[in-house]
Amino acid sequence: MEDLIAEFSSLSDGEHSVGLRGEMPLFANWNVAPTQLIPVVRPSPEGALELETMRWGLVPSWSKDPGKGVPLINARSETVTDKTSFRNLVPRQRCMIPMNGFYEWDRRDAKNKIPHFVTRTDGRLMWALGLWNRPEVLDGLATVTMLTCASVDALAKIHDRSPVQVEITDAIDWTRTEHPPLGLLEDPPLCEVWTHRVDKAVNSIRNNGPHLIDPVVVDDPPRGHPELF
Repeated sequence: MEDLIAEFSSLSDGEHSVGLRGEMPLFANWNVAPTQLIPVVRPSPEGALELETMRWGLVPSWSKDPGKGVPLINARSETVTDKTSFRNLVPRQRCMIPMNGFYEWDRRDAKNKIPHFVTRTDGRLMWALGLWNRPEVLDGLATVTMLTCASVDALAKIHDRSPVQVEITDAIDWTRTEHPPLGLLEDPPLCEVWTHRVDKAVNSIRNNGPHLIDPVVVDDPPRGHPELF
C-alpha cells in the first residue's frame, strides 16, 4: 500500500444536481485522514444514488480485526480486478467520492517534503472513483477505498499517482451501470487540475480549517534538477 493521498479536503460546494437520496449533508473537513468518516455516493438496492458516511480504508469481508495491517485507502486502477481484496467488489460495489481537492507531498527532497493542494482548474467538485464494502466485523459500518492511476501534467512532477477523478457523468456511469465500465480505468478521462504549495500545518491531522488550503508565498529557489527546454 502506498502512502500517497494520505489526506484530502472534503466539503460541500452547494452542488445538488446529482439527485442524491439520504439525510446526511456533506460536511466540511479540511484534513481527512485514514479511518475517518467521509461522504460517499453509492447506488441503493433500487438504483437511486444515496449519500452514506463510510470509513476511509477498506476492510475486506474476511477480516477479523480491522485494526491490523495498513488501511486500504487506495487501490491501483490497473490491478483492481486482479487483487483479492478488491476484485469481488468491482461488479456491484462501486461508488464515487466527492471532494474539493486533496493534498500531495513533493518528495524530491527526502528531508523536506513540501505539501501541495490539488484541485480542479474550473473550481468544481471532484468525483473520485472508489469501491466500498460493509464488513461484519464493523457492525454495519461501510468502508471505502479510492482508486488511483498514473498522474499526468503538473501533478506528475509532485507524485506519480493520483485519484481517478472524473466528470460527474462518468462517475455516475461508474457507480450505476449494470456492467463495470472498465474503460474508465484503462484510460481515465481525468479532469484538469492545478496545484499550489500550502503550509506544513497540514502534516498534522490535529490541524483543520479552510486556512490549510491557502497558498503560501515561496521565496526559496527551485529544488531538484533543472529542466531542459
